[in-house]
Amino acid sequence: MRNLTTLLFVLSLCSLHLVSSAPYAFDQNTPCCSTTTNIKIPIKRIVTCWRTSSSCPLKAIVFETVNGNQRCVDPAAEWVNGHMKALNCGGTTSTPKPESPQ
Repeated sequence: MRNLTTLLFVLSLCSLHLVSSAPYAFDQNTPCCSTTTNIKIPIKRIVTCWRTSSSCPLKAIVFETVNGNQRCVDPAAEWVNGHMKALNCGGTTSTPKPESPQ
């Protein structure tokens, strides 16, 4: 009887741990990309852009077009840095430089 009580207690703790950590597993505000494309999107068709979350397995830049489509692009593609600078959304795909003290 004592072993059964202990086993149920341990199982309860394990399930509580799994349930309590679930909300932090995924960032619902920024979806992840399953694939990326290297096809260049005309800059006049892009409304905004952002980086995928650091918790995503695939690092990508998401461009949202004027018709609402979201396209995941490879951050290493040559044209992506230029588009991000022109749109002023997140800077470049390289590591940002530290800000100088003011």
